[in-house]
Amino acid sequence: MFMFNNMLHNFKDPLSEEIIKKYHYYLKSGVFEDMANGFPVGEYKNRANIVSDVKTASPIEVPNKMAELLEEYNQLTKVTLEDIAKFHVAYECIHPFQDGNGRTGRIIIFKECLKNNIFPLIIEDERKQEYYDALNESQKNNDYQKIINFFYEEQKIYYDNVKDLI
Repeated sequence: MFMFNNMLHNFKDPLSEEIIKKYHYYLKSGVFEDMANGFPVGEYKNRANIVSDVKTASPIEVPNKMAELLEEYNQLTKVTLEDIAKFHVAYECIHPFQDGNGRTGRIIIFKECLKNNIFPLIIEDERKQEYYDALNESQKNNDYQKIINFFYEEQKIYYDNVKDLI
């Protein structure tokens, strides 16, 4: 809840390592398993990790890869949902934290949609496997169409769920 509230307070700010690390801190602060395992909270990972069959960045590569990703993304003049999807794929491939990358990545999607006047999306639990499949395909084949289509579908589902509240 703290992560979401923090995002609402700074959604207009440019996306930065500081913001992303803060989201992670709010997400994972006080989690016993992370403390017991020596996982850094609010800081980049200190051990290699693997996600499915995708090679993630090594701990030593993470700071440079994140800086490059953010620099490239923040240079965009008009951000689209497609740009956010591509950023998300690259972010999840870097996998900068020991744990909590997916949740942190999904709050970034929401933030960037709000910042760029794009109707946001929420990835529904019952469609998580479709999300993972689309993400994996994008990471392995550099083919973003499936994840972009998935984002548009989830955006429509979220809109249908909240349109009467707007």
